[in-house]
Amino acid sequence: MKVPLALDLCLMGLIFLTFAIIFAVRKEKACKLIGGFSFFTEAQQAKYDKTRLARDYFQLFRLLTIVVFAGAALCLVLGWPAFVAAIAAMLFLVFRDFHINPEKAFEKYKLNP
Repeated sequence: MKVPLALDLCLMGLIFLTFAIIFAVRKEKACKLIGGFSFFTEAQQAKYDKTRLARDYFQLFRLLTIVVFAGAALCLVLGWPAFVAAIAAMLFLVFRDFHINPEKAFEKYKLNP
């Protein structure tokens, strides 16, 4: 039972690692992958600091990768509780800056006029 749980976390870790690499390599161009931001027009997107946005999302995906792979390693030793803890930590990291309104979500990335 411990190995399938660890494999599930490893698969999630690989997905997060892929997105971290995309944001590290493509930088501002990867901002089109961000939900909500991609729906802005080019004029609206120009009002935001895409470099900082891409860097922050790279750091988020890098942190998610570390958390999930650490959870997979602990899952082999501790089993189900480590799996639940890794998923809870991942959900906390993903939803801590979650906003329904896209303008409010990206408010801290606005460039000064």
